[in-house]
Amino acid sequence: MINLNVLGIDIGSVAVCIAEADRQKNIVNYSYVFHKGDVAAVLKEQLNKYDFSRISHIAVTSSTPDIIKYDGRYNNQVAIICAAKNRHENFKAILSVGGEKFGLLTFDEKGSYQSFKTNTSCAAGTGSFLDQQAGRLNLENIESLSSIAHSNKKGFPKIASRCAVFAKTDLTHAQQEGYSLGEISEGLCAGLAKNIADTLFNETQTHEKIIFCGGVSKNNAVKEHLASITGADIVVDELSHLYGAVGVAFCQIDEMADEPADGKAGTSNQSGRTSDIFLNKKTPKKLFYPPLELTLSEYPDFNSLQKYNYYSQQTENTNFVEVDVYEDLADKKKLNVWIGVDIGSTSTKAVLLGEKNVVLAGFYTRTAGAPLKAIRLILESMHDLILKNRSDLIINGCGTTGSGRKFIGKIIGADVILDEITAHARAACEIDRSVDTIIEIGGQDAKFTTLKNGMVTSSTMNNVCAAGTGSFIEELALKLGCAISDYSARTENVRAPMSSDRCTVFMERDLNHYLTEGYAIDEVLASVLHSVRENYLLKVATESNIGDIVFFQGATAKNKALVAAFEQRLKKPILVSRFCHLTGALGTALTLVDENVSNSAFRGIDIYKKEIPVTFEVCDICTNHCKISVAQINGEKVAYGFLCGRDYDTQQYVNNKISGFDLLKERKKIESFTASGKAAAKNKTGTGNNDFTIGIPAALHLFEDICLLGIFFRFRWGKDRYQQQLQRGSEKR
Repeated sequence: MINLNVLGIDIGSVAVCIAEADRQKNIVNYSYVFHKGDVAAVLKEQLNKYDFSRISHIAVTSSTPDIIKYDGRYNNQVAIICAAKNRHENFKAILSVGGEKFGLLTFDEKGSYQSFKTNTSCAAGTGSFLDQQAGRLNLENIESLSSIAHSNKKGFPKIASRCAVFAKTDLTHAQQEGYSLGEISEGLCAGLAKNIADTLFNETQTHEKIIFCGGVSKNNAVKEHLASITGADIVVDELSHLYGAVGVAFCQIDEMADEPADGKAGTSNQSGRTSDIFLNKKTPKKLFYPPLELTLSEYPDFNSLQKYNYYSQQTENTNFVEVDVYEDLADKKKLNVWIGVDIGSTSTKAVLLGEKNVVLAGFYTRTAGAPLKAIRLILESMHDLILKNRSDLIINGCGTTGSGRKFIGKIIGADVILDEITAHARAACEIDRSVDTIIEIGGQDAKFTTLKNGMVTSSTMNNVCAAGTGSFIEELALKLGCAISDYSARTENVRAPMSSDRCTVFMERDLNHYLTEGYAIDEVLASVLHSVRENYLLKVATESNIGDIVFFQGATAKNKALVAAFEQRLKKPILVSRFCHLTGALGTALTLVDENVSNSAFRGIDIYKKEIPVTFEVCDICTNHCKISVAQINGEKVAYGFLCGRDYDTQQYVNNKISGFDLLKERKKIESFTASGKAAAKNKTGTGNNDFTIGIPAALHLFEDICLLGIFFRFRWGKDRYQQQLQRGSEKR
């Protein structure tokens, strides 16, 4: 006699979900495992835990790839609805939030399907987004983030959840401001909940009871914030993360309702063996790109006189510093040096620059959201290098650049605080004066800079999208089980299929598809590099402005295969310096030399030995209410975070509009003048005709909106007045 248990399988962008149900729709066994792109292997491993001698039918969701035999295939939304209706009563909506999608299903008073609204093609508000942030916070997984966030009983910072770029910046700032890991984790969950609510709910919607399902439903912090924002009763059960698998099992059971309990097995499991349910279908590979190899460019070997990792002797549980010694420093006496520091969102770098602009040593460590810890670790490793070599260095100056340049610059007493564009351009010109183009891909941003005669002529930066940055490469490498240090070697001379260049959601979807179709992981890794390049050239660079002497800077330039991807596309040599990962710090040090800094304010390398307490204050001088980071060093307070132009000792608002022109103030003046003019005219004549004119250029993208603007002004000021304005404009023309 055959036991008619049914196996439901739902494979999404991040996880393999399996649920075994008996004929009475009781779930007797289930699995939920992240597949990290290796779908077939993870599915086989999990299915081996099930007794196929008691399973007659297999049902799958529409998102599940065609790698196994099945008896029923059901739409994901249908499956979720089926699971919810079998497990709950009297609900008005189902909210599903998974790895790459979230959506809201609504129902009328009779429980009939009414509508479905989903997110756009962006990773914000999804499980993948939270997964990325958990990695950035050095948490083991998304479950750890959820647990830490839910246990937080204090306040939390506002963290942008629109894109990983903004989120990463806000994470850095929150950690600088001293928020705890629990507070930051809850801030992420609150931001994600708000993004979901803003996308799916409108102000007039009211839902008394909402069933919350999908992987993110197990995050209690997100659930509570959603309930607070929407005012709804958010319901989660113990199988909410498995609704896809549970639902298809229930759908299959419903179709088998007329079959006897001891009926025949379905076509998917005739033999009762796990191995026989997998399809031996091979799809021919479509490798679009040629092998990643350099044919026009010379590439450095990044060798140094001495290379080692330094671990802090003072602080436990910190990252290490990669130290490269480029010149012999042993027993050097009274050697003049300049220190350049680049405090980025993902890494902190420093160089010791000697006389004649010679790089003596380079230092590289992870920022990990704690720039103060990172700079102390850098200075400690620098001090260790000096002691080891019995050197007597005279530090003539210190400068900072990068996203944390102002805060850290004030703490260590920087003589120069430089923006990244200027710093990278200065370093590039030192290496090759004829450089006219700089490609710079950092951890969270990407920049495109053009130069002429050593001067920057234009610069652009990526905008609100994480695709095409170093962090994105690292995150995908992590998901595919590839160490970032092995990435280049694994992708050199490898052909690749084409994947999307638009967003992490699309890229991950394509990569999972290719892995399921049998493409090698190295081919998929190579595809990522092509996508990053295309994203950069589409969203950051102006391809027509790319010159002949092209520099590639930033730590990502140490990936030879990525450099080959740019060379292959641009058909030009791509120049990479052995100091590509240090160019921001190098440019800052070179600027110190250029400016002939004297009487340095640098507080000394030994500053790493001192405890530097950081407190936070809220400035109430103006309506900005800036949250100020205040560090205490040698009894002196150093503050950072003012939006206006004042410093900590100036107890009044300082206007930082150095141009002398404030658009908002000018608009208020016009409005005030118009209002007073109307009042005066009305008192004198009984009418108020002192109008002002708004000019709208009928060109470029505004041209397409002329009709919309016409409707707006017709309703805003009245049809007759609008027609008069049009007539006046026509007469003038």
